[in-house]
Amino acid sequence: MNPKRKTWMGSGVEEFLAQEMKDPTFRMAFSETRAKRIKTALAEAIRKARKNQGLSQAALSKRAKTTQAVVSRIENLNTAYLPSVEVLARLAGALGAHLEIAFVPEERTFS
Repeated sequence: MNPKRKTWMGSGVEEFLAQEMKDPTFRMAFSETRAKRIKTALAEAIRKARKNQGLSQAALSKRAKTTQAVVSRIENLNTAYLPSVEVLARLAGALGAHLEIAFVPEERTFS
């Protein structure tokens, strides 16, 4: 058995996660993973909306008053680039949509 590997004897995932969230290193890794999932969802939503409208990255960027490179970086899942809220709002408008951002409370509080 790997001496660095943790074992958990608790009763559930929620308890395990609550315990692990006390570790700052784990908490940071958890947050980074969540940010990557948000980036992926954002990239996929923009790409899907753009393609559904038959727009190229260049055409979308022109409508949104940004550059094709910005649209490419947003859609590229291999970059960590996240645009400003202003750019996201312009892209949404250019796609005939509106931008919604929400803070969703956790079902459980991790302390």
